[in-house]
Amino acid sequence: MTARILVGAGVVMMMTTACGYSIKTATDYNHQVNFSNYHSFFIMKGNSSGNPLMDQRATADVETALVSKGWLEVPEGQGQAAVVVHAATKTKHTYQTLYDGWGGGWRYRWGGLGGATTFVEDYKVGTLVVDIFDAKTKQAIWHGSASDALSNNSKSNADATEQAINKMFNTFPPPSAVASGQ
Repeated sequence: MTARILVGAGVVMMMTTACGYSIKTATDYNHQVNFSNYHSFFIMKGNSSGNPLMDQRATADVETALVSKGWLEVPEGQGQAAVVVHAATKTKHTYQTLYDGWGGGWRYRWGGLGGATTFVEDYKVGTLVVDIFDAKTKQAIWHGSASDALSNNSKSNADATEQAINKMFNTFPPPSAVASGQ
């Protein structure tokens, strides 16, 4: 029985790690902002993914990440920072045309003589975007995004969303210009 538990735990750990590596995150921030001046935030509604449960999970994960960094969530309009969480999921299509004509070999080109093959490639786009604004000036102070954080089932989506937010906020708040001597 103990061996089964260990194997099961190992499989879960490997699956979780595998999901985390495929998630791509990027962050940017205003280097002139002293993030130590911000202690409270409120959430504003952003673009929906079309799945209200996923939107709620993403917002809750962002709230948890900010609270774990020492920020306090307050009612809308009462915080020092406004946080907007956007989620997008949809299927996109790409059309690629390869031509076999003058000059030999397959290549991309505009029209002309020779044969052409067009193929369609479908891919799922899943991006989570978090923007943080100074509530008074309404100027952006931080931007984060995570892509490839979706799968085909709801449990995996919940895990992937949580991992994406954790990865995105791993180094939050960024070093302040004042603190780093810039």
